[in-house]
Amino acid sequence: MRFALIAVSAAVFSLFTTAGAQAAPQTLLLVAQGNDLYFTCVGEHCTTEGSSLCLQYERASPTRGTPYELVNEARYGTGRPTGLTLIGQTASGSEKTLPLDSMSIASERDHMAVRFRIDKALLAAHGVESAKLRVTHNVVLAPVWQLGDPNPQLEADYELSMGPLRAAAESTLKRQQTEVRVAHIVRDTMNALPRGRVATKEERKTAFDTALTLHGQKAGGIPQDDVDKARKNIASCDYIDDREMWFRGYYEKVSRYRGCLGQRHDNLMKDVNQQYWDSMKGTGS
Repeated sequence: MRFALIAVSAAVFSLFTTAGAQAAPQTLLLVAQGNDLYFTCVGEHCTTEGSSLCLQYERASPTRGTPYELVNEARYGTGRPTGLTLIGQTASGSEKTLPLDSMSIASERDHMAVRFRIDKALLAAHGVESAKLRVTHNVVLAPVWQLGDPNPQLEADYELSMGPLRAAAESTLKRQQTEVRVAHIVRDTMNALPRGRVATKEERKTAFDTALTLHGQKAGGIPQDDVDKARKNIASCDYIDDREMWFRGYYEKVSRYRGCLGQRHDNLMKDVNQQYWDSMKGTGS
């Protein structure tokens, strides 16, 4: 009987640790940029994107759509505020704080971009017409725990991510301000494009102008060299003449132009991430 129980226990453990389970991917650092992320709505959902870095080189990058969550600053005694505020805007321009737990977070393109999504019904329920996400500092995002994870994120992993890993990444961000700023302009151009349909050439130009305006609102504006680099990255996608949306997977359609901008953004963030990884070599991390 004892051996039978051992066999059953082993089978149950195997079921919960191997049945489709994968090890938790990397914690991510959502990179603050000093301006808000604006949602655009299509159908029942409203979406925006943020730029991110991988904090844990030894773990795998997340696949697209991997759910993430905000790591609690107070729990780890960082002395920082939450870092994210979901804000609704009325027709008159007044603002209302919306519940943060009504927003889902997921990886968008590996570890370089994160997708934030809310239900459009949330706007009507709170009497607002649009929404934006305010990111006040660089916040750590962790993959949502999955049943059967053979190598989950543990408390020690969170403590490292919230402490020395974030600090090291922020040092890299300070050294790579131009690359980060250019990536953010490209990303905000993407966020300003219409979703669910192909953008016209005029809408492309308007989206870029909108991104420049957002960044120009910050103290000091944007260095002209950074504007030129952002324009060059975006212009490299001008050859794409979208006539229709293309399928990504079975159910979702995207424009090739948006996909091109995403690639340009991701290449810039990859370079920044590589600088962070290189800085961590030999530190024992």
